[in-house]
Amino acid sequence: MRLCPNCAVEVIPGAKFCHRCGDKVVEKTRECPACQEDSPLASVFCHHCGFHFEGKKHAYVPVFPLKFDANTMTDQVKALFFKRLRDRVEEEHHPEMYSAYVGRFYESKFKELYAVRAKQIGEDALLQWQRFGTDGLPDIDQRISRAFEGLLDFFIIQYCPDLNGMILPGEILKYEHAQPSNTDLCVMVADFLDFGHEDEQVYTDFISMDTELLANVCKSYLRADRQEKVFCIVDLSFKGNGKEGFALTDAALYWRAPFDRARRVLFNELYQLHRDKSWLTINGHFFNANPSLNLKLYKLLKKLRSWHHFKETSAATT
Repeated sequence: MRLCPNCAVEVIPGAKFCHRCGDKVVEKTRECPACQEDSPLASVFCHHCGFHFEGKKHAYVPVFPLKFDANTMTDQVKALFFKRLRDRVEEEHHPEMYSAYVGRFYESKFKELYAVRAKQIGEDALLQWQRFGTDGLPDIDQRISRAFEGLLDFFIIQYCPDLNGMILPGEILKYEHAQPSNTDLCVMVADFLDFGHEDEQVYTDFISMDTELLANVCKSYLRADRQEKVFCIVDLSFKGNGKEGFALTDAALYWRAPFDRARRVLFNELYQLHRDKSWLTINGHFFNANPSLNLKLYKLLKKLRSWHHFKETSAATT
């Protein structure tokens, strides 16, 4: 059974639009462990690379292809890191600036820090290969991916603020190894979005908030359940009346853009996330605050999605 993400009515099987509100129905997807592209949840094979999700007909295709040669592992890891750096710059910053980021890598002290970590990553991958062979490839991919994500965040935030074009809060770095069980989500939201460096009107104290403004927010888009804890409301309306903006709770992101209907995406149903130059697409829906908030929210939602993906992967292997 599929439910409309906007009005929650049961959608007719096979329909691409809700018969009640006309909203586009976003099909649930699964991420391919080989190429990281999304395919429909019911797919047996990846629609992009042909990977067999049940592992019955196709061998696992590693995300980070390595020749497990002890003499060249560090150099191989370095080449893979720069590929990930290019992907990150294209995804979150400006593709034409990639050479500047590479230059900064070689000019900064990060080069020495990375040399130590690259050797450790290579040794760890080689050890996993020697112990488990091809069966260890998925785990090797996950280990390298986590290591690269942490290194890239540290490099880009600490060493490249002038290249980024906006301030990315250093507090993001402390969540590299964070998990839901040991994280205060309210604090994490505040750390990622770093409202102190934003010009938008933000509300976190709802008791002292103007009652008419709060009523407009709730009527326009913040239709949270009673048990949800609201962390923040960001007013993006031109007139300051609260009729457009976004809000984050402990369960979902709520928002309304000008000339659009109210939207809600639950964190455990965050299946599609894409950042364009000037906006985000979240489960097929348009979102735009400002370039800085868009990027910080994008990184926050990526983290929340990775938590959910980790839960699903753990459940599937138990």
